[in-house]
Amino acid sequence: MNSQQEQHFSNFEALLALWAGAYQCAVVSYVGLKTSQGQRLLFGRVLLEPTRVGVSDTTFSFETEHVIAARFISGATPTDIKSLLAKARNGEIPTVDGATNLSIQADGNLSTNFSPIHHPFVSEGPRLPSLRVSGTSKHSLIVSVADSQSLDWELKAAEIPFDNLDELLCQCNLSTQVQTGDSTILEIVARSPVMIAGASTITGSEAAIECHLADALDVGKLRLGLKVFHKDSVDRKSVSGSAFDWRQEGDIKAGTYRISVGDASLLQAFVSYAGVSHHQWWVTDPQKRLNPRHAIHQVFDEDLELLRRMLLKPETDKPYVFENAVATLLYLLGFSVSNYGRIPKLQKGPDIIAISPAGHVGVVECTVGLLDENDKLAKLVQRAKL
Repeated sequence: MNSQQEQHFSNFEALLALWAGAYQCAVVSYVGLKTSQGQRLLFGRVLLEPTRVGVSDTTFSFETEHVIAARFISGATPTDIKSLLAKARNGEIPTVDGATNLSIQADGNLSTNFSPIHHPFVSEGPRLPSLRVSGTSKHSLIVSVADSQSLDWELKAAEIPFDNLDELLCQCNLSTQVQTGDSTILEIVARSPVMIAGASTITGSEAAIECHLADALDVGKLRLGLKVFHKDSVDRKSVSGSAFDWRQEGDIKAGTYRISVGDASLLQAFVSYAGVSHHQWWVTDPQKRLNPRHAIHQVFDEDLELLRRMLLKPETDKPYVFENAVATLLYLLGFSVSNYGRIPKLQKGPDIIAISPAGHVGVVECTVGLLDENDKLAKLVQRAKL
């Protein structure tokens, strides 16, 4: 590696050192190919997790004549992470049996990219520092083994069959080929060890802000910043983690800070650890109607009882009612919605297109029958690509 590439690794290590010991496990996932020069990595990821809650311990291992893939749980102590990074410097990722490494290095040239705030495909949410190592082109690796169509048909004949390479990547919780770009890639992604919980809320004149912190970390190094929005002013303050009421929840610490906010129905919260910001979140009073769409809908459907019934107890002989209810729900949540499924001449398109305020596009199919009835999933994927 050249000095710039080495600096990317050093910067990533320096950031993780600020919350050393925070991680409970590492989720290792990869898809690789068997070449004449040995096993080569197509796409692999090591995801550092500060909690095991919601993380599946089930190991997945897959192999055919030309393809290998796996997802398994590994250790994430500071020593384990140091070892993972040492392998990554050579473009290597450990395999499920631990006996060999998969490498993306084909001609000795690697490129690196360090994203200190978010993964390149993520634009918001908790801090998600990511280190990416890129090797030879994905196309060059695939054609050195077989053409893409032949590999897809090889996967169909496997003991555990997959329709194509993208399905196998998704099975390993990895991005599809289009999403990963043109290069073979190894990435190490570190989830934030501290974040503001969605249960935070304002009730009456009091706000309760809940934060989750990795068990090994010091609550005294946590800081919560607040912006409280009143009718004619904004109050700003911050408090140390020592001002929270802390409790143990499984393998994390959960803390609650309570503050009087008067008549405010909205505040913005920022949480940091050791001087590094990790997450921002909006906290509202659910009893005060901040969303005018929601308020208008309640004039006709108080407490959303009708909408709830349409969504949770749909009439199987009237699927369009369920579809309308989904569109209404998306509208109330702030999306701009077009319900193409109710326009006869456009019914070959998706049921609903929903566009978020940030400009992200959701392609939605609705069904009250089997999930993949009439190839709905395949059609959804195709329509999303279009």
